[in-house]
Amino acid sequence: MRKKGFLIPCLFALAVLTGCSNGDTADKYVGEQITSMKEKGSDSFTTLLDEGIAKSNEAFTLQFPEELKEPYQEFLKDSFNAVTFEVSSAKKKSDDTFSVLVTYTPINIQRTTDASNSEFLSTLETTDLTAAVTSILENDAGLLTDTPVHDNEIISTLDVAKKGDKYSITEDSLKKFVEQAIVNYMEPYNQVCDIIDTYDFINAYLNASFKGDVAQFALHTDRTEEEAYAWYEEDVFDPPADLSEAYVDRYKAALKTIMSQCQYTVGIPVKEAGGFSYTVDVTTTPNNSFADAYHEFENGTYYSLDEASAGLVQAMEKYAAAPTFGEETTQNVTINSSSLLSANQENSELYTLATTILMMP
Repeated sequence: MRKKGFLIPCLFALAVLTGCSNGDTADKYVGEQITSMKEKGSDSFTTLLDEGIAKSNEAFTLQFPEELKEPYQEFLKDSFNAVTFEVSSAKKKSDDTFSVLVTYTPINIQRTTDASNSEFLSTLETTDLTAAVTSILENDAGLLTDTPVHDNEIISTLDVAKKGDKYSITEDSLKKFVEQAIVNYMEPYNQVCDIIDTYDFINAYLNASFKGDVAQFALHTDRTEEEAYAWYEEDVFDPPADLSEAYVDRYKAALKTIMSQCQYTVGIPVKEAGGFSYTVDVTTTPNNSFADAYHEFENGTYYSLDEASAGLVQAMEKYAAAPTFGEETTQNVTINSSSLLSANQENSELYTLATTILMMP
């Protein structure tokens, strides 16, 4: 067994330190601070979470909800509490500075929670980010106590300054210590946000494609709203080449109205192996209005191009005002880089979905 000058298993440090005078020695001070962090939390957890939030917010379009900060800080405290620390005797560096070695095996949040969280996500029933993360944190808190998984033992050096009879741990050394003690601490949030962010993207993609509601789609695709709206209008609303110019604007307006009435509900995506790859059920009640308008037009008799143009536009305006729908159906589609790039190809899943949502003539 490795010999240590002064060991405090901080799981029980409160009882050990009760009789110690405050600031008696640098190592005792460190033990007291670790115990306090375990029991009461620490500003260090706030700082750690803020850093994790910043990284997650860069990775996802959805942003970390403000109301999750308090429960997540409590989760960090519980995680820290699952680690046993041994504090060695302080070494004097100068008259007013000391170094204190702390030995411990960091808790790995991802390895502790991964199997349970994967099962949780496979049966996720809400797309409310706050509610979903709150639920997974409640579940994971029990794992920290019952089945914690630790990494290999490491030793951190805490630098302690003394001013008068008061001690303080330097901010940099404390920050590094806390970061090393709780490994992969944002994983529960990231796993949930990955699913719900994808759900949000699919909704945004369909809303932009059919309804011209482009604000969220612009965020997901790093476009301005003006650029996203131009994407929405590109090609989709090109009228037939032989439509009389006088009817072009009415044709576009009618088609936009028909498309805006499309009905679909996006299910909760299921993450596939690998990186950005998901499957999702999309339930739709097919909008038959565009196809029915064309069929009605084709059954008419016209004696000039202008009459034909008027007939087509009038039929489309009729169905825009009173849309027709088919029977509800559900399609399972794959969402990944390849499927998005091939969305306009007639044999692709997304093209089939689009032409089910809006039946084509």
